[in-house]
Amino acid sequence: MVHYEQLENTIPIEFGKQFISFITGEHNDHRISLKYHFNETSGSVYAEVKFGKLAQGPPGHTHGGAISAVFDELMGACCWVNGYPAMTAQYTTRFFKPLPLEKDVLYCAKIKIIEGSKINLKAKLIDETNNKYASARGLFILQDMEKFKQMNLETGDKVPSLA
Repeated sequence: MVHYEQLENTIPIEFGKQFISFITGEHNDHRISLKYHFNETSGSVYAEVKFGKLAQGPPGHTHGGAISAVFDELMGACCWVNGYPAMTAQYTTRFFKPLPLEKDVLYCAKIKIIEGSKINLKAKLIDETNNKYASARGLFILQDMEKFKQMNLETGDKVPSLA
């Protein structure tokens, strides 16, 4: 993986160990290789990502749905590690240029504003030279932990742990 200065004051996150996740579930470097980081000072969450050949959309490039799915989970992780158990209400992804497969990239997410139970986030996908491939905005809704227990998720009272 490439060195990103944004990761210098971060700690690794073990996100996805408390429950089965579409993105961080069964590890497969041929699809998505991903490592989360958290900056406790800024509340930002980062993901070092490399999309493999099983994440292909256009020939030699990453499928837009794979890029969007990582944005969704990243923004959700940003809510959780900042102490807000939340679920996606809506998000939008804007694509700027095709992302080649096997390229090391960095996702960055941050909470913009919290209004009652509504959590608004912004995120971006960049490479080592700050070329922007995509950005996203998300609206997540704060949930009571009992809601997750009722959904039979194995979250218990835990939020994603910091390694």
